[in-house]
This record gives sequence, C-alpha cells and structure tokens, in this order.
Amino acid sequence: MADTGHMDAAVVSDADRGRHRKSHLLGLIPGFVYILALFIFGQLFFADPRAILFDIGGYRLAWVEVLLVTAAIMAMAEQIKVASPGINNTTEVLFMGAIAIIQVVLFALAAAKVQGLAIFDNTEFLLLTIINMAQTAVAYQINSATLMRTISHES
Repeated sequence: MADTGHMDAAVVSDADRGRHRKSHLLGLIPGFVYILALFIFGQLFFADPRAILFDIGGYRLAWVEVLLVTAAIMAMAEQIKVASPGINNTTEVLFMGAIAIIQVVLFALAAAKVQGLAIFDNTEFLLLTIINMAQTAVAYQINSATLMRTISHES
C-alpha cells in the first residue's frame, strides 16, 4: 500500500517559478489609472455624484459609493499583484506611488483653486487619494517582505 499521508518534496528550479505575465506593459499600469479615468468620467457624466444610481430591493447606491467600492477592490488587487514570491515587483510599486503622488498634486492644486482642476477639489477625490496612498504603502511593504523572503531562501 502506498503511503499517501505525505508527499515527497518537489525540486523547483528558477525556470519553474511563476515568472510569466500576460503582458508586461499592461502589468505595469497601476489599477488606479483606471480608477482615475472612472472618476473623471463620473465627474463629467453625473451632475450629482451622490444621487441614487441604483435602487435594487431597497438598497440604494450612488455613483460615488460604486466608485469607492471599486477603488477598494482595486487596492486589494494591486496588493495581490505585488505579493508574488520570487518576483521583483518594485517597478509596479513605484508606478503605483507615482499615481498616488499625481493624485495628491491634483488635489492640492485643485484645493488651491487652480483653474481647470476644479473637478479634483471634492471629498470623493480626497477619499480616492487616501485609498491609493494607503494601498501603495501596503504594496511596498508586501513587495519588500516577499523579496526579503526570496533572498533569504536563495542564500
């Protein structure tokens, strides 16, 4: 009878590790670029972002609520994207940080009443910026931890 209680250790080479990506260029684009595009679309399309968009069975959702939930889900997906052991995702994290910095600059300039940036001077954009900054900080920590774990296992 075969012993099925445990498996023998597998030998994994560098070629066997999950280093493939669907598209390297698309993998580098931070998810918050899409969230920023959705925000701009919503600002141009909806006169009142807090007006009820959906009313399904008594559950009412406004555009801003849909956008914030989408941003939270995107933030979690971005963190998962950089959590791959053995893969250096520092470039992705730096691009995430760049988008967060762009959002902070847009909000600051809009708050200073720079002409043409008024759509970024609101609570919704501030919340999106905070979500992006928080997820970027967490993604940086996750990437650092997975890189350190990889380096310590290879030594």
